Amino acid sequence: MTARKPNFKLITKLAFIAALLVGIGYVALAAAGLWNHQAEVASLEEGLFEAKGAAPYQAGLPAENGFEAVGESDTLKLLANKASGHFQVIHKATGNIWRSYPDPQYWQDETVPATWKNNLSSPVMVEYVNAKNYKSSSVTAGLIENQGYLENFQVTENGFKVTFVLPKVQFKIPVEVSLQGDYVETKIIDSEIVEGALSLLNIKLYPLFGAQPSVGQEGYILLPDGSGSLIHFKENRIMPQLTYNESVYGQDLSYYNENTGRQRIAMPVYGIKSGEQAFVAVISQGEAFANVYAAPSGAVGRSNWATTEWQYRKRFFQSVSKSTGEGFYTYSGEKFAADARATRYYPLAPDKSDYAGMAEVYRNYLIQEQGVKPLAEPKKDIPLYVDIVGADIEKGLFADSYLKATTTSEAKELVNQIYGLGIHNMQIHYSGWQQDGYSTHGGYFPVDKRLGGNDGMRSFIAFAHTREIPVYLTANYTLNTNGDDRFWWRRDGLRNLAGTVLEEQNNEDQDAAMFVSPKFYEKVVAGDLKDYKSLGADGIYYEDSIGQQVNTDFNSRYKASRADVVAVQSSILEKSKEALGSLAANNVNFYALGQIDHVHRLSDDYSYDVFISEEIPFAQIVLHGLRTYTLEWSNLRDEFEDEFLRSIEYGAYPAYVLSGDAADDLKKSYSLWYYSLNYKDWLDRISAEYAKTNEALGDVQSEFITEHRTLAPKVKETAYSSGKRIIVNYNETDYNQNGVFVPAKDYAVIKGGTKP
Repeated sequence: MTARKPNFKLITKLAFIAALLVGIGYVALAAAGLWNHQAEVASLEEGLFEAKGAAPYQAGLPAENGFEAVGESDTLKLLANKASGHFQVIHKATGNIWRSYPDPQYWQDETVPATWKNNLSSPVMVEYVNAKNYKSSSVTAGLIENQGYLENFQVTENGFKVTFVLPKVQFKIPVEVSLQGDYVETKIIDSEIVEGALSLLNIKLYPLFGAQPSVGQEGYILLPDGSGSLIHFKENRIMPQLTYNESVYGQDLSYYNENTGRQRIAMPVYGIKSGEQAFVAVISQGEAFANVYAAPSGAVGRSNWATTEWQYRKRFFQSVSKSTGEGFYTYSGEKFAADARATRYYPLAPDKSDYAGMAEVYRNYLIQEQGVKPLAEPKKDIPLYVDIVGADIEKGLFADSYLKATTTSEAKELVNQIYGLGIHNMQIHYSGWQQDGYSTHGGYFPVDKRLGGNDGMRSFIAFAHTREIPVYLTANYTLNTNGDDRFWWRRDGLRNLAGTVLEEQNNEDQDAAMFVSPKFYEKVVAGDLKDYKSLGADGIYYEDSIGQQVNTDFNSRYKASRADVVAVQSSILEKSKEALGSLAANNVNFYALGQIDHVHRLSDDYSYDVFISEEIPFAQIVLHGLRTYTLEWSNLRDEFEDEFLRSIEYGAYPAYVLSGDAADDLKKSYSLWYYSLNYKDWLDRISAEYAKTNEALGDVQSEFITEHRTLAPKVKETAYSSGKRIIVNYNETDYNQNGVFVPAKDYAVIKGGTKP
């Protein structure tokens, strides 16, 4: 007999059916186990969130006589209410009180709906969502709406601990409040947070601290918006529902971001002034996961309030089709992990209760807590900052064209010409020196031969040193355009939550630049430091990159949270400073100040929100005497006269971006779209501006700004620690009041004396 051939189709079907039956059995068993597990967890959670005799949180404000002292320093007292978890801070010399809840004398007139009234009086406000259902909406609520109660209230050595329990949504939020010298610190203990089935998005802890309504109150909210801005207390404002809510250190590109067009927050600080009573808040720990939230009166209740909004998850758009743009919104899964999340509230004495006083507190914090040392004795004359452009590229029909701007030999002549004007205190930033120029990133060394190569750069730097002029080489390591440094975008690119490598494209003709994983560019910078040193460079000018770009990296090879990225960048800056001696960066986040010696092109603007009533030089008040800084390049000003006056008002030094006189036309380049960089066209302007600025600011270079105020519409006064005052008049007419005369579109310098 001939053996029958096996029926492989039949065998395959039978095997599939058998596997399916076995699978169904396993699924059934697993489902039963999962059901039992969920029931067990639910049972445990019911016990975990059971009140166990704790009284439910009561609506309304705590009784004013229900507080007892739990901490005291030389200047402040801390009182706590054990039933509500709220606290009061009392300034001992004046008796002024800052409350962690709305001011009782105005509370009866609060007009918001009952639910929001309960939220505003709660010591903690949470936003949460059912992350398992992408169609669900987030909900904001406080203790009362969630049948909340207090657990384990304990008086500590200088404050108290308490856990806020929200059983309805199954959250436990443990916090500490402590008095430390001249501030009160509120802290969330992340490691002890308990979540149930719902996902925590953010927490506002004591959101109404120091809040005041506009009725009968003159004051403002200070925002760290750009250089700084104020929301003055006002009733019946336009579009009253608008609020301010922005991430500290800027938006995270790895998540969904609304295009608000707002300036980046570089300083983790905000404040409120009401009459002679004010405070400034410094987000001292966990700031990479914090937002600054502000609600002018009428937006959310009658009070003007500002708070730290602690982020635990962020919204994200999950694309399902690149061609159609279809997708859905969801949230990140795991909570953002922080060692601690803390905000310090510094109550201010009456004579310091303005934004200059707030800036002084923050400056002292940077000196005492962050190790930012004040400037050493400066040179007699102010510095001039010159950015020299080496080269860039232009899109060609078949290949990119190289646009030469300034060779190293031409750079010598440029510097010599400015030096010949009598300007001997200069700092040079040489950009576009790398292969293929300014818009090309990756593989910075060697210096492009068309500019003179390494030998040419070494010779130029040596020449500058004979005139005691430091030279910094400009670089941006957060982007890669050419695959050099052994960078492969699929392996080494910075990825968002969906796993997509992030790109940047500033010019539609330009190929996209890939964002680099921070832990990858950390290795690249470390390898390049010896090359900078071999050229004799005095430092690196980190432009638009390290110290500024803080994005979560979801690349599995280099995974890094925002806090990790801050740590990586801080390490890079520390090693760079150690290797070369000095660093500069433009408009940096203030965590970089410990290593950065000069802040270039510091923001002098704000975001033009409809509720903003005044722009202020808050960042400049903080920095003057700590770090040198410039504003926008002088030869790129839109309104030269007014912007020059602003640089005088803000205590900033002049800066120019220049090229050799035989530079190729850069108007069509990828990144340098400037019409006139030829240094010979600007020598007269440089000489005149430098002379005026040096006369105004030369003798206050190392001094702190102690006061800044408005004397009249478009008339500003800046005062320095020596008593010197500079009054700037932006009007088309002269200013002449109280014995002070300032011509139209000009400024006056007053040495000491009394205020006008």
